[in-house]
Amino acid sequence: MNEVTTDRIERELCDLEIHVGRVRSRQMVLLAELDRRQVATADGCRSLVEWTASRLDVAIETASALIRTSRTVRDTPQVADALAEGEITFDRATELCRLASAGVTDALETGLWHDIAGLRSLTSRQHRLSRSSEHQSVCDRYVAMQPNLDQTSWRLWGQLAGADGRIVEQALTRRADTFPMLPDGTQPTRGQRAADALTSIAQDSLTETAGARSSTPLVTVFVDLAEASRTEAETGVTLDARVRIGPDALDEVLCDTQIETIVTSFGTPLAVGRRTRTITPALRRAILHRDDGACTADGCTSRYRLQPHHMIPYSQGGPTDPDNLTTLCWYHHHVVIHEMGYRIDPDTPPQRRRFLAPSGNDPP
Repeated sequence: MNEVTTDRIERELCDLEIHVGRVRSRQMVLLAELDRRQVATADGCRSLVEWTASRLDVAIETASALIRTSRTVRDTPQVADALAEGEITFDRATELCRLASAGVTDALETGLWHDIAGLRSLTSRQHRLSRSSEHQSVCDRYVAMQPNLDQTSWRLWGQLAGADGRIVEQALTRRADTFPMLPDGTQPTRGQRAADALTSIAQDSLTETAGARSSTPLVTVFVDLAEASRTEAETGVTLDARVRIGPDALDEVLCDTQIETIVTSFGTPLAVGRRTRTITPALRRAILHRDDGACTADGCTSRYRLQPHHMIPYSQGGPTDPDNLTTLCWYHHHVVIHEMGYRIDPDTPPQRRRFLAPSGNDPP
């Protein structure tokens, strides 16, 4: 292979894709005939797509594209001929058929001016949105959340009508754009930033519903004495509704939350602690005043949801006094410190706090 030129490898790769298109063209001819003979019904399948996915051992998406194209290509003989002759790829043929179905009469010629993504965009602009289909898109809206078995993580998915989806996207993007860079100078992925934005917007909703944007929620922490002691709080610590949390999340709860602690042993409550606020309102105001009402992270100008933070964690014996407290914005406190594991460098100036990476080394 080393003696083969790059140009030859590229040509062979393209030739193979054209060969795939010719094979797909023949498959579609055969599938069209099987469709006419209603072979899927005879074999007890719900649809030809299901039958094709099973018989060809391909993904349902591949089978769906084959069947959809085999049915629409009959009305676009030019596209069918171009695919059979190896002039276009199967993916292009699929998109050209969709474009023709949207009402474009010269789909093959029009498609020469666009790549696959451009063809899809052009087809979407030609798609007619009737009142009934628009109403259906609204009726189909939903958002679902599913925790894993121990509720240590959640999956979200759903569907929104076009205008509503755009509103949500803009809100997440706008909130994400207010978050600063990570201490190492990088940015989380777009998906991670959207997740952080969604969490912060939801937090705003909860605290505003409680009556004040700066209000601190009451959190009930259940501690199984034997389990938590055995594993250094890696097991045996849950919130209400049996949501498990680990040491990092416990540190965040202890850092700036109104806490009610219930100690249990084998499920039996042993003691119920009084509701305590780790940082009193007066101390919170004093720390915020001392830090000029701004996040003390070096270079951060955010004033969004400012929170006092224990530089030496409360769970590790860090005192709740001004020398151990600094003001951080929600992003640096919730995401950088308690989720990503960074620590404040105690040797940095009080108004220009830098961070130590989770490994213990200074960020570059």
